[in-house]
Amino acid sequence: MGICEKHQLPLDENGECELCRLSDMPSKSPPARSAWWALIIPLALVLAGIAWTLASFEPEPERAPPRGVRTTAPRPVIPEPSAEEPRAPEPEPAPAPERPPPPVPGDDIPVPEPTPEGAQLDATPPGEGDATEARIPEWKWNLARRRVSITMYATQWCGVCRKAREYMETRSIDFVELDTDESSIAGDRLGELNPRKTIPTFEIDEQVYIGFREDAFEAKINRAARKHL
Repeated sequence: MGICEKHQLPLDENGECELCRLSDMPSKSPPARSAWWALIIPLALVLAGIAWTLASFEPEPERAPPRGVRTTAPRPVIPEPSAEEPRAPEPEPAPAPERPPPPVPGDDIPVPEPTPEGAQLDATPPGEGDATEARIPEWKWNLARRRVSITMYATQWCGVCRKAREYMETRSIDFVELDTDESSIAGDRLGELNPRKTIPTFEIDEQVYIGFREDAFEAKINRAARKHL
């Protein structure tokens, strides 16, 4: 045993200290890089090129065929009539049918005046009106009556309200019924139209009608319908 003069450490059986023994050992060489990367990168590039080549040769999607029918046959040529060939005469228009002569009036048979062509039979609108009022078609009059807005303020226990309701339903008269017992808004509106709040009260367009009588009720509707003609 002794002490190493260089490192001042105790010597082992071989006469070397720990540091001397480590310095004599050969140094380890760094691990060699794997050669796999040199093969994988070119292979990936080759595969990418093959995929791009295959994608460029994909067939185009089929387009929808154009509408209609195409034909390659030539169109028939229609020869123009020559000046020498006579043309066929055009057919003459058929004569209008003659109307039968009007009947000869007798001594006691009145002859009605002829109705002009295109005239439409008129119907006098029911309800109020006088003889000087213009006659209008029935369909037009019925359409004007349907345009009239009718609102009835009523209750379920009122007998006159029930009579008015049945009258309008039987004659297919369009109306809106508001129950003043169930709706406070309907009650407030009834007070604006009829401060006494008697029922039934009707709001026929801009007219207010209190109570119910068939002739007076129809007169109110007809007066409102004339504004829709």
